[in-house]
Amino acid sequence: MIAPAAPPLPLDLIESLRRLRLATMREQAPEVLQTAMTQRWSAEEVLRSLLQAEITAREAANRRIRLKQGGFPVLETLEAFKVADSSIPRPTFEYLASLEWVRAKENLLLIGPPGTGKSHTRVGCGVRAVERGMKVRYLVAADLIETL
Repeated sequence: MIAPAAPPLPLDLIESLRRLRLATMREQAPEVLQTAMTQRWSAEEVLRSLLQAEITAREAANRRIRLKQGGFPVLETLEAFKVADSSIPRPTFEYLASLEWVRAKENLLLIGPPGTGKSHTRVGCGVRAVERGMKVRYLVAADLIETL
């Protein structure tokens, strides 16, 4: 049995949600309100559900924007990094992955021959920083020199 479509919101509510830039609430409100009526949700449950959907959507959009602005050449995560296959000692990798060095305002310089995991580590740290709400910009030394 196919559930009937949720009735649309009244135009004044649609316009108010549009003016407040609550796109996800505007999109999900008809279904949430229909569910709330059938399951006898309280007003607080309705509001909580709509607000949580809006927050989740905004956090995801902000993450996508920060990743794009980061300018990463590829998106690699620290979870995909194989510490055992690299020359980076596990305690060093775990410290880098914790991003404690960022909070301590320390610089990071990775030096080593090709294939040791430098690029994957720095991109993975950048992606993790973005996931934690930080703004990141990936730059190559040659580009910085050219800018100067």
